[in-house]
Amino acid sequence: MSLAMLKEMIHRYYQAGARDLHGLELQGLDLQHTHLANADFRKSNLTKANLHQANLTHINGYQIILAQADLREASLANAVLIQADLRKAQCHRTTLVNADLRESCLAQADLSHANLEGANLSEADLSHANLYWANLRHANLRGAKLTNADLSGAKFCQTVMPDGVVRNENC
Repeated sequence: MSLAMLKEMIHRYYQAGARDLHGLELQGLDLQHTHLANADFRKSNLTKANLHQANLTHINGYQIILAQADLREASLANAVLIQADLRKAQCHRTTLVNADLRESCLAQADLSHANLEGANLSEADLSHANLYWANLRHANLRGAKLTNADLSGAKFCQTVMPDGVVRNENC
């Protein structure tokens, strides 16, 4: 099945009210501008998928693989992304408000200008991640790995840092 046919099948499936997309192999699929809110993507593989400006709010993405995916300007607000793989994902201006990213790998991800307000990033790997001008207000980074992460310009207010200290510079 071609990627174009697979995209059309997912679109029709979703439009029919089905939300169970868990465990699917969707590597490299072009789903930009697609509305897939509330979908179940548990353990799905979307490596290198194009999800630019996609609506993925409230998805269940437990152990989803989004490595090297294009998530620029996508909305993943209130998404469950526990133990997700977002290595090297492009998340510039992505909305991750109140997303649950516990124990996820975001190593080398571009989260510049991303909105992570209220996100749970506890125990996440953010090593070498680009968090330039990211909104980290009310985020939980307890136990997160921030080795060589770029936090320049990041906004902190009631942000729990990896060591448990709360930063309040931008309240």
